[in-house]
Amino acid sequence: MYNPLSLINPVLMEALLKEPRFFVRQYYERGKTSTDIPLLLTYYHKEDEKDPLRANLHMKLLKDDKYRFLYDSEIGDHHKKLLIAATQPKGFRIYINLLPKKWKASNELRKKLAAYAKKHFQWWPGEGPVNVRLQLQDLYGQLYLLVNWQGHRAEILLDNVEKTDENVL
Repeated sequence: MYNPLSLINPVLMEALLKEPRFFVRQYYERGKTSTDIPLLLTYYHKEDEKDPLRANLHMKLLKDDKYRFLYDSEIGDHHKKLLIAATQPKGFRIYINLLPKKWKASNELRKKLAAYAKKHFQWWPGEGPVNVRLQLQDLYGQLYLLVNWQGHRAEILLDNVEKTDENVL
């Protein structure tokens, strides 16, 4: 399973904590690489009108996740725990919802996307488009592909594309 998100580190966490934020913690399957527990922190700006609502919705979506937690960076104990999380404590791998560099889809992912799109979108050409613009976006801890081609737009859960066998079609 492809994981494009970055591990959190103390320098990055210090920068994020300069402004009041909420951080939603959740289990992060894409980060699983060993016996360590993979967790994802998704940050929301407290001063943004909509972000506190998004953080609460994110928490509701995680109702069955035993690792879910909502940190408030202005609460001393939460602030301290976020700084500790940034050090990658033993037994955990903690990611942040940031891409480490400009993202580009691999050829394998593009093939899987073409197979998925042929099956699900009438507007997708049989031979596959040449100039498809792809972006990767995080939404409530899930990764989506934003697909743009000749006036068409789709948001597709990356998990669904990855499960596609490009050789079936």
